[in-house]
Amino acid sequence: MIMKKLNQFLLLAIIVFAGISVKAQTKNEETEKFFLGTWKLMVYGLPNGDTEMYLKLEKKDGVLTGTIGGKDGAGANKLTKASIDKNTLNANFIGGGYNVPIYLDKKEDGKVEGSMNDMFDIKGEKEPAPEKK
Repeated sequence: MIMKKLNQFLLLAIIVFAGISVKAQTKNEETEKFFLGTWKLMVYGLPNGDTEMYLKLEKKDGVLTGTIGGKDGAGANKLTKASIDKNTLNANFIGGGYNVPIYLDKKEDGKVEGSMNDMFDIKGEKEPAPEKK
């Protein structure tokens, strides 16, 4: 009798944990999908003044990659790191010989806010996907 109850409890525990895992994975996939694409960012307070930058984030072979730079890839720097933790994109790139960290928090309506090098505020919005021909 005790073994039957224990087996039922273990089965219930496995089902609950599997459900939580699937839900967490779905949420991560939704957040990842939110960040993939091209972002028009305004970086405030840089030494040369406020600067518009474009972040392009994609997933290749299961790994997040991308670039950050001017429009249409002008002067783009390759991301050396990119990861998503909950609702935040954490990325790094080499700029001016320095490893520059950025983070962007997911906001509503395709917008992000964050920081570059923990010194300069960033606000941005997602660019529409190019039309396929």
